[in-house]
Amino acid sequence: MTISLRTGFTAAALAAWMLFLPAAFGQGAKPAAAPTTLSFNWEGAYGRANILVWPFRPGGRYEQLVTQHTNGGVKLDIKDKLFGLMDSAFAIGDGRVLMGTQSIPAASGTYPLLDFGGIPGLFSEMPNGATEYANALLDPNMMTAMDEYTRRAGFKVLGAAISLANNSLWGNKPIRTLADFKGVKMRASGRTQTSALRDLGGSPLTLSMAEIEQALSRGTVDAITTSKSFGAERGLTQIAKYVSIWPITPIFPQVIAINVKAWEKLTPEQQQGLMRASAQLTREMALALEQMDLVYTLWIRSTKTEMVIPEDAEVKKAMALMQPVVKEWLETAGPQGKQVLRIAASHAKGPSSGLIGEMAAK
Repeated sequence: MTISLRTGFTAAALAAWMLFLPAAFGQGAKPAAAPTTLSFNWEGAYGRANILVWPFRPGGRYEQLVTQHTNGGVKLDIKDKLFGLMDSAFAIGDGRVLMGTQSIPAASGTYPLLDFGGIPGLFSEMPNGATEYANALLDPNMMTAMDEYTRRAGFKVLGAAISLANNSLWGNKPIRTLADFKGVKMRASGRTQTSALRDLGGSPLTLSMAEIEQALSRGTVDAITTSKSFGAERGLTQIAKYVSIWPITPIFPQVIAINVKAWEKLTPEQQQGLMRASAQLTREMALALEQMDLVYTLWIRSTKTEMVIPEDAEVKKAMALMQPVVKEWLETAGPQGKQVLRIAASHAKGPSSGLIGEMAAK
């Protein structure tokens, strides 16, 4: 039988392909690398449905983004409430858990630099403030400054979830003017907010979240400072006659953090994937917060609690008193404080962002 040259080449190619198949797909194939598993502290003190908590549930948005951006190379082992609101960053830093979230206001006494978003007047109201904050936090120069700051504590910041602004004072007395703050006992969250309320004339107090309803009912405090969403979710519309809206704490974040030693063991591809996943979640916050602000405003207005919106002139008076808050923040934030504020101010468009930028430039 005569075989044409063309047929001979085809047969030879087929034979070579058949020899190649076992090496490519059979016993000779290199198995896919097993994913790196990282334990993750799902801190739920604000309530599982809260926007600072819900994205990090098992199978939730963050886990989905990590799987997507690392091509399955990182697996999160999400554990519910391994460590509490005040302890998560410490546990991540010393390796008791490898990843997790940390409320910045709750940790602002230890890590004041991280609370730059809480400076009154720096960032705009929601949802624009969330976009501005995301741009500031994810700025490469900001990330470098954060790395230098948190590395000593053993953790690295990757991104953040953001709540509605902590701009709502729930109480039985309306706060319509700056003068109305005088002597009012207010439950505050974190160092920066405490300083702001004090300089406005209020008397800020520290209370655990478990105590807020009872404290307001009994008159231990005159007002609870929190967000529209958290106050409504906690049932404060059934206790408070008024909720007064003042731009006290524009950004209330919960950062995503990873243990530094665990980070350094990851491949560059895994590191880049985690950074992309965290950045995407951070940037997605603005859209959710825009809808939340509308929904919770309507919710409150459907109740007997009256929403009080101060005149612009009164807000400007209040913002004019915030320079000492910025100075105190700079004193406690450490050597990177001015750099962080300069970077933040370059992205921020809040009513005092220009002034704060000038203070950081001196």
